Amino acid sequence: MPVEQVRLPDLGEGLTEATVVRWLVAVGEVIAEDQLVAEVETAKATVELPAPYAGTVAELHAGEGEEVAVGAPILSVEVGGHPAPVTDTEVGATAGSSVDRADDQATEAEGASGNVLVGYGTGGGRGRRRRARVRHGSTSPRDTRPRAKPPVRKLAKDLGVDLDVIEGSGPDGRITRDDVHAAAGASPTIEAGAAQAPPVRREAVTGVRARIADHLSIAWREIPAASCWVESDATALLAVRRELASAHPDVRLTPLALILRCCAVALGEVPRLNSSFDAAAREIVHHGRIDLGVATQTDRGLLVPVVRDAAALSVLELAAEVERLASLARANRLPPADLVGSTFTVSNFGAFGIDGGGPIINHPEAGILGVGRIASRPWVVDDAVVPRDVVGLSLSFDHRVCDGAEAAGFLRLLADLVERPTLLLAH
Repeated sequence: MPVEQVRLPDLGEGLTEATVVRWLVAVGEVIAEDQLVAEVETAKATVELPAPYAGTVAELHAGEGEEVAVGAPILSVEVGGHPAPVTDTEVGATAGSSVDRADDQATEAEGASGNVLVGYGTGGGRGRRRRARVRHGSTSPRDTRPRAKPPVRKLAKDLGVDLDVIEGSGPDGRITRDDVHAAAGASPTIEAGAAQAPPVRREAVTGVRARIADHLSIAWREIPAASCWVESDATALLAVRRELASAHPDVRLTPLALILRCCAVALGEVPRLNSSFDAAAREIVHHGRIDLGVATQTDRGLLVPVVRDAAALSVLELAAEVERLASLARANRLPPADLVGSTFTVSNFGAFGIDGGGPIINHPEAGILGVGRIASRPWVVDDAVVPRDVVGLSLSFDHRVCDGAEAAGFLRLLADLVERPTLLLAH
């Protein structure tokens, strides 16, 4: 029977490679068309790879933790003997077969699945993907494969350590880097009587973490950034939020959503900050639409989902969209296309209890707004010192694009909108 090579497809968004996070199949396994065969991590997100052919897995061309270039073979399938679709009943009743992960036996509803690489599968599996993986025979190499994350597997490979002989000390028996170092005899030598110190630990920088590192390095190296900041009385803003939240209990309305609305209005009045600098062409690119990036902390690092055409959205619509994007990002389900194309970024480090800071500009944008925590502080109102809810706002801006006067004008307008949110009605 013919053997077809499955190549890593064009990932889009300028991405040229992906790292194999986890194989969902093993050599010799019979697979169905559209069956998910691997999880791969790009520089933007973790996505799942479905098989374009039905048949038997003949070869895996990369190990877990290894990078594969776009267009390079990732696995080979001996085409033929198409297996019949596997139902949940058949999976539960098949004797002598091993099914990987009970939660993968169900089909996924539209919108509830993870990301799938573009250009694979038959196109009909978006709303309903088969996730059961059936093994023939009582055991398979994958069933007894040591539990270790891709960076740990790579470390073991580099040090020549056989993971099969290591008993993992991590949760659920997972093999850690320290386990690999200990097996390789690479643990630091402790002199007799000396205080024991934890061993030096190295962490591979790959995938999203590597993308973040590269992106911030470019921004820090190329953008001559300046900054300014102001404190603003957000008492009236919080009153508006309470009133809207009471009228719309189905929407999770945060103070950030109102500040995003104020930011979109201020960018409309000072559009130079909604631009970017093209160094090669020596041109300032003025963006016609305001696409706000909202920095979101996830288990995989800092991601920046993009709220498209933010100026056209109401406060309630902004709140719903931010919640949707943040939930997908934290669940590792955000499509890569939702992580690119922002024209201005907002970083809400107040969520971590921080009053202020100087955020790094999201290259190639011209500015980034930092939002500090809202805290009760003494404030002068009509010559009297009274407690008010105050928020710190900081702006980092590309000095090639705008001067300090423009940046200060934007930030002052933003602060005025926060202090007097009824002014939003005029925009």
